[in-house]
Amino acid sequence: MLRLFSFIGLILIVSVSSIAQKNPAIDKSRLLELANDKDKAQKEFSNAEKYYKKGEGTYDEALKYYLRLYEYCNDDVALNYKIGACYLGSSNKKAALSYLLQSDASIAKDYYFLLGKANQYNYKYTEAREAFEKYYALQNNWNRSEKLEQLNQLKRECIFGQSALQDSVPVFIYNLGPVMNTYYDDYGAVFVPKDSTFYYTSRRPRKEPSHRVSRFKYNEKILYSEGSFQENPVESDLLKKLNKSRHTAVAGYDTKKDRLYYYQGKERTGNIYSTEVKRGKAKKQKDLNGKINHIAYKETSLTVADDGATYFISNRRGGEGGKDIWSCKQKGKNRFSKVRNLGELINTPFDEECVYVSTDGNTLYFSSNGHEGMGGFDVFKSEKLDNGTWSAPINLGYPINTPADELFYKETENPDVALYSAVRADGYGGLDIYKIVKDKRIPFTISGSLSDVKTQESLSGSVNVFRSEDNELVASSVTDSLTNKYLLSFEDGGSYYVLVDADGYLSLKDTIICPTERHAELVMDFALEKLKSPFTINGFVRDSLTFEPLAAMINFYDAEADTLLSRQVTQKDNGKYSVTLADKYKVKIEVIAEDYFTTTDSIDAKIIDADFVKKTYDLVSSKVYYNLSGAVKNADDNQPLMASLYFYRPNESVPFYAEKSDSVGNYKVKFDEEGPFHIEARAEGYFFLNDTVRFEEADSLHKSVDFILKPMKRGAKIVVENILFNSGKATLKPSSFTELDKLATLLTENSDIKIEVSGHTDNVGSAAINKKISKARALTVRNYLVTKGVEEERLTYEGYGFDQPIANNSTAEGRAQNRRVEIKVIE
Repeated sequence: MLRLFSFIGLILIVSVSSIAQKNPAIDKSRLLELANDKDKAQKEFSNAEKYYKKGEGTYDEALKYYLRLYEYCNDDVALNYKIGACYLGSSNKKAALSYLLQSDASIAKDYYFLLGKANQYNYKYTEAREAFEKYYALQNNWNRSEKLEQLNQLKRECIFGQSALQDSVPVFIYNLGPVMNTYYDDYGAVFVPKDSTFYYTSRRPRKEPSHRVSRFKYNEKILYSEGSFQENPVESDLLKKLNKSRHTAVAGYDTKKDRLYYYQGKERTGNIYSTEVKRGKAKKQKDLNGKINHIAYKETSLTVADDGATYFISNRRGGEGGKDIWSCKQKGKNRFSKVRNLGELINTPFDEECVYVSTDGNTLYFSSNGHEGMGGFDVFKSEKLDNGTWSAPINLGYPINTPADELFYKETENPDVALYSAVRADGYGGLDIYKIVKDKRIPFTISGSLSDVKTQESLSGSVNVFRSEDNELVASSVTDSLTNKYLLSFEDGGSYYVLVDADGYLSLKDTIICPTERHAELVMDFALEKLKSPFTINGFVRDSLTFEPLAAMINFYDAEADTLLSRQVTQKDNGKYSVTLADKYKVKIEVIAEDYFTTTDSIDAKIIDADFVKKTYDLVSSKVYYNLSGAVKNADDNQPLMASLYFYRPNESVPFYAEKSDSVGNYKVKFDEEGPFHIEARAEGYFFLNDTVRFEEADSLHKSVDFILKPMKRGAKIVVENILFNSGKATLKPSSFTELDKLATLLTENSDIKIEVSGHTDNVGSAAINKKISKARALTVRNYLVTKGVEEERLTYEGYGFDQPIANNSTAEGRAQNRRVEIKVIE
């Protein structure tokens, strides 16, 4: 049956998907019968079963092999059950549902429970509730009474979750990236603004393991990161004194006294200690005097307000059940008064965790799986009342909270930014550290109609909104032909004015009073005055070479009075414009479009007999275009290849443009910027190749670059560019991840090959040290590829030190080329 996996140290509970799942038997004989390569299928089956039996910490690895088996045997109910169970143990929990729906209740007693959780993770709360009730109904009388409280809590989650989705919280949530977060669990971050330092807890190994192991194998330890989110986390020599053989984890931080509180303990018990820290250096470790620590129980997180009010987590007797929040008063740096339980309004029969109090002592944040939530642990907030008691906890809402676990919520010195730890789909394995940023924008809409001021008849026309400070067009709409209504949407408030136009009517200008509440729906109806002697100018604005319609702004001036008569914008789909003036003027016209030379014109309407004139403006582009061309060929026989080319700007991981070579391998692209561009050429069955191109001032506007791709066959090898390590270490620099992610994609797309990852150095230093560090670096790269979905059995690694140079070690350039990571196809 499903069980919660409790972290031995500071806590943690990895969502209800942390399970010792049932192990139904897959029909192996039928699976092998359907497989094209029976030997390969046998190996995949053995690997999948091996990792599945090891438990949730290796479900990610089991999942890779089960999915391969699914490709040729997708109707085996046991296989679908196990894939669903593995997904529930991963960060991509939503994916479990489709597989569990292809299984059934006959396969395992906990099927409906897993199905309920999978529906819950997909926000299908009605279906989740039905599945939980079916699971409960199948229990015997003894188990049924035991699970009633759990079932009721799951029902409450389904009811609350459904309502929470309807009223989401305006925030952005950002993963702090693959330096602070890893395949292992990372959590409990505190930020010290004075030192620009993060302290947080990690279960990553100190050294890369040679084989894939459970995420929960290694003890908790405290790491720190300086400067920014992108610095590599380290343990200082003094922090290593804290990180002994026992679990050691961040419990809290007192910014007023510069003290780090940390948990240390074993499987069932643990206490909180304190130490002074500065930039990763810890000194004067102290026990806490008073009643906080108890020899028989476990104390985890602790938080102190500026006035000394202290709150901590303990599973001691006298509470409401499980882990509760307790309080006391700080009497000195390490002395605390008698403790008391915060009571049933805050604590529940389930668990409360990760308590944090604001520095002013008036707001309490904590996680709970007992209050009304969306599932798992949610973050709650309680405010201190005038009488010193606490208000009923309020769920922070979706998307801060989800059906998975959210823990360790902490404010930062910026009131709009907070940190917390969560299991989310964009994570790297288990719990990751995230930044929550308030979305302070106030989106709103404006709708309405146009009508004749005297007759009240509906009019067709345009409504254009401009930013007041620079007259920039920010929104444009025309009235709908069926409803005679217009609709404008805005992402945020500002200082705006609106120009309303209809043929034969006087243009109207008005200001917009932006709302103060999000998603307000403003109604602005406009009544226009019909002109007695109208003069209309209309036409199109186009590109002078392609004649494609352009988005342009057109200003109409009274040339004699030098005053603005009207401002118009072209329609997006056809470049059309139309303006009706109150009378005939000598008109000066200015046509402005981004990246085009401005065009001016004049019309003396006074000498035109008609009451309208048509004028089309073909604008000349102001951009300079750079032309890149070349060919893609096979390195073995120089034959052309059909390949895909992806173009990246520096420090960007998403291509801004893609192009394919034609049937004879040629490609041609045109850009309006000089670069540099990073170009990646990819063809199925070939190693990708990178190059960088920049059009220098001395160059012409044309360049030719060929790509010669190596086929992925036995013995073929390439140098993987831009793989950088910290000096003298085997830890990757952040700039390496983009290239490694591309390599992982290549290997998952070519799932039949096996490779060797090899590390190489220059000849500086001893041969023994160079071989050791080159092998450690190869292992780091291998393990990173495994976390990205490449099967461990397909990857070997080796370190060759300076035995295989590719350049002369007597020059700095040559030594830099020799410090490299290579990939070689071995099968």
